[in-house]
Amino acid sequence: MKTKQLRSPHLVRDVRLRFNLIIKAGISLLLVLAIHGIAFAQQQIEITGVVTAPNGETLPGVSVVIEGTTTGTATDVNGEYTLTAPSDGALIYSSIGYITLREPINNRSVINVQLQESVALLDELIVTGYTTQRRADITGAVATVNVESASRQTSSSVLQRLSGRVSGVTVDAGGSPGARSTVRIRGISSFGNNEPLYIIDGTPVQDTFMNFLNPNDIESIQVLKDASAASIYGSRANNGVVIIETRKGRAGAPEVAVDIRTGIASPTNGYDSFLILDALEYHEVVRRAHVNAGLAVPTNIYGNPNSPSIPNYVWPNDGTNQTNNLAAFGLSEDDYAYESSPRLIMPGSAGTNWWDAVFGTGFTQDYNIAVRGGGTSNRYNVSFNYFDQEGTAAYNRFQRGTVRINTEFDVGRVTIGENISFSLQETVGGLGGDGLGEGNIMGKNILQQPVVPVRDIGGNFASGKAVGLGNMTNPLKLAYEWRNNPSRTVGAFGNAFARVNLLDKVVVNTRFGFNLSQNSWRSFSPRIPEDSEPTLTDGFSEGQSNWTEWTWSNTLNYVDQFAGRHSVNVLLGQEANQGIWRGISGNIGQLVTTDINARYIQDSVGNPATKNVSSSGSVGTLLSFFGKVDYNFAERYHLSATVRHDGSSRLGPNSRWGTFPAFSAGWRISNESFMQDNIFFSNIMLRAGWGITGNQAIPGGAAFDRFGASTGNTFYDIRGTGSSIVTGYRQTDLGNPDLKWEEVESINVGLDLEFFEGRFNIVFDVYQRDTDNLLFRPAIPATASLAAPPFVNIGKMRNTGFDISVGYRNDFTRDLSVSVTLNGSHYKNEIVRIDGEQDFFNGPVGARFGNPVRNQLGYPIGSFFGLQTDGIFANASEVAAHAQQDGAAPGRFRFVDTNGDGVINAEDRVIIGDPHPDFVAGLDLGVQFKNWDFNANFYGTFGNDIFDIQQEFYVFRNFNTNVRRDLLTKAAVVENGQVTNLGSAIYPQLDMTDTFSRQYSDFWVKDGSHVRLRALQVGYTFAPNAIPGFRNMRVYVMGENLFTITNYPGLDPALPAISASSGGVDVRDQARGLDRGSYPTNRTLSFGISATF
Repeated sequence: MKTKQLRSPHLVRDVRLRFNLIIKAGISLLLVLAIHGIAFAQQQIEITGVVTAPNGETLPGVSVVIEGTTTGTATDVNGEYTLTAPSDGALIYSSIGYITLREPINNRSVINVQLQESVALLDELIVTGYTTQRRADITGAVATVNVESASRQTSSSVLQRLSGRVSGVTVDAGGSPGARSTVRIRGISSFGNNEPLYIIDGTPVQDTFMNFLNPNDIESIQVLKDASAASIYGSRANNGVVIIETRKGRAGAPEVAVDIRTGIASPTNGYDSFLILDALEYHEVVRRAHVNAGLAVPTNIYGNPNSPSIPNYVWPNDGTNQTNNLAAFGLSEDDYAYESSPRLIMPGSAGTNWWDAVFGTGFTQDYNIAVRGGGTSNRYNVSFNYFDQEGTAAYNRFQRGTVRINTEFDVGRVTIGENISFSLQETVGGLGGDGLGEGNIMGKNILQQPVVPVRDIGGNFASGKAVGLGNMTNPLKLAYEWRNNPSRTVGAFGNAFARVNLLDKVVVNTRFGFNLSQNSWRSFSPRIPEDSEPTLTDGFSEGQSNWTEWTWSNTLNYVDQFAGRHSVNVLLGQEANQGIWRGISGNIGQLVTTDINARYIQDSVGNPATKNVSSSGSVGTLLSFFGKVDYNFAERYHLSATVRHDGSSRLGPNSRWGTFPAFSAGWRISNESFMQDNIFFSNIMLRAGWGITGNQAIPGGAAFDRFGASTGNTFYDIRGTGSSIVTGYRQTDLGNPDLKWEEVESINVGLDLEFFEGRFNIVFDVYQRDTDNLLFRPAIPATASLAAPPFVNIGKMRNTGFDISVGYRNDFTRDLSVSVTLNGSHYKNEIVRIDGEQDFFNGPVGARFGNPVRNQLGYPIGSFFGLQTDGIFANASEVAAHAQQDGAAPGRFRFVDTNGDGVINAEDRVIIGDPHPDFVAGLDLGVQFKNWDFNANFYGTFGNDIFDIQQEFYVFRNFNTNVRRDLLTKAAVVENGQVTNLGSAIYPQLDMTDTFSRQYSDFWVKDGSHVRLRALQVGYTFAPNAIPGFRNMRVYVMGENLFTITNYPGLDPALPAISASSGGVDVRDQARGLDRGSYPTNRTLSFGISATF
């Protein structure tokens, strides 16, 4: 019997096929549902938005890509974009120089974002010398200034805004509007003329004011700090190079930018914070000084010393009795006459605040408007500026107006254009030139005694005419009379250029630059009968000078990449430069009228016999040839070589030409194969460079003997007629035909680090700079010649130090970002050689008690020189046990016998300090939360000394000036031959006969270290197009120099370098850190608006 089959093979196969079909259908259905769900979830929406920078300006060319795809777009010239993307996707925004941003869409149709600048901009193109380079390819020490941070400071000059914002760069300037700036890069390299070279849009200029340049026009600033970076500028790059590029136009519809800032300023400190303001308190100082000296206390001002009182009048006065009744002089107030000394009548004051009389508040206004745009073959930027800054001192003001025109036009392979600015500046009053000393509104004049009134009974200016009131001049009178002494400068600066793309890899540039300026000034010197040493004649002087400088540079640039791994950049160039200065000035005295409309140098308005007119001039030329080669292999190894050959008319015919080579190399370690698995560092670059730069900044004609003549000097009445003279001449300057270049040899080693996805950045450099063949004028014996000594190449100086910069930037959330930049630097200066024979020479600025500066072998330039103190003599026993010291007595300073010869004298003087800081630092903080931004900038200098020359007056009461209030509590008190307050006394006993304690010593040297909140700004940026008619708008409030932390007991630890010259050479670096009464820094509160439309 057969077994029954349950299934046929066909049925089994059919079931299997059906099963497979069902499975496939199910899977297909699931896939369809999944795809449908995804499609539903990724609903496409159209998105529009605007991309802006941290300052609120729109950013064109920003890449906007849908995350995970290659689909995207780019912002247009207005920073706007439009694209279609999934509603729950994300957009990636990226642009060179900015941190890449990921922004979730979250079903939004309008997404406006703000990109934050990257800390390390490796792909950024920067100008480094006749051409541009990627930052990643730079092997020298080059720093970029944060222009946005620098803009948060009120000053007429961009130079003052560099302070604390670039490692290795220091800036000293006073608070006077339009003041000169002393910029130093990596210390001081020469005995004189240490100014860096400035390159503005390719045109060189050396200007210590730079007030003609509107800071708001600046796009970028680079600082070339070492020779390997700066040697392309050769002969004028000894002290570093600052390259400034102004704003250029860009393709797109016209855009109008408006920036307005207005504020009010006041001094950060005043003498009234520590000087005596009460006249009777001042009398107590006078009384103690006389009693302790065993002298009779004067009675002509305050009357009975035991019961002093404020006099009714301080003048007239007989020198013995207090004046309370004019009848004793046969006068009444009706007899007052200003020009007649016997009838001048000045009331007594219970307490004049002389600081408050001269200093107060000043308003600042800064208006900027710019129009920029362009088409496919042209670009333009036109700007206008008006800057008006009132000083905090009376009758002090700086005004400037500028117009800038920057254009470019493309004609086939040729681009032509110009960068031109026109400026008009006017300064009235103040101390903008840093000519500090006794004869201005500061110095000793503002230290008038509090009993002296500001004005007399007739409303004219008063002063201390009586015995015992000093010989100062009313500082408010000086300010008032200077109000009609303007200094005006008209200038035109810029260049015209042409660029030809000869081949795809070869570009030829030619540029003709010019710097034209005309300065005129007027000065009226009034009669001052109210002084104790009256000036009874007046005078008027004026002058005018013209500066004409042109520079013609021509370069050929070849850039190529080959074999996929080799990059080369070759630059060849030639440059010619000439500068011509000419000036004329004159003066006349004993004016017949003080009417401002009659202020001319004419016989009819003064005494013809007092009239003098003179003129002078100078010319200097340079001819240069240069070349540079940069090589890059596989973005790992970088080499650079530069050479420049310069010829100068200022040097001797035997040594007129100089050659300045430089080499540098870089190793990008982060691109090596052994770093491929590294996820921490995104950039590691090791750099090293060597180079030589030059200096020829001496007066023209120094290579040749010069002769001169003048009345009363070489003009003689040879015939003895008594009525005629014969012209004669003598040698005035000795020449040196072998004069050659001063040279700086520089070695620099640097390390660049970037990590945590570009959020952190560190740049560290160490260097050594040796200056040889220093141009110097050593003294010659008086018997050798009446002529000035020649310039010779004999000195040597060394600077060693390091620079460091640390940056951090991070977007914590879509609404919150933080940035921190810290930079610091240290340098050590040393004079290595002077002339082979001398081991020192004195500084250029003397004072009442001597010269406090000695430039000594083995020490920094501008060092302070004096005795060392060892406390205060407590009693006669200590005096007897000490070395022989003139004037030694209890309560007086005890000086150290440094040479151990048992006698205290001038031979015991040593170096007691120097003005060079041990460390300088700057800190920038930035926080942005939604539309709000907060920015702060701190500046600090540590370890620098200040020699307080003002102590001649407000401690030692020279010329009977006002004094410090704490003299009454902190001067030594001697009772029965013993100092009773030895632990708290910081001043010697008040004693009219103690002329010994006031000798220059370390008592005069104070710690100038300080930390200052340089700027604090809070701003709000409106959403793009939120305000009708405006594309962007930002408003802000700002405070500057809001507080200072310092132990310096004087007026202001931030001192300008005193203006000083020797033989036509700027030697202010030998007069740094000297406090002779500087114009204080301003504390400013301001409000501003920045808008585009």
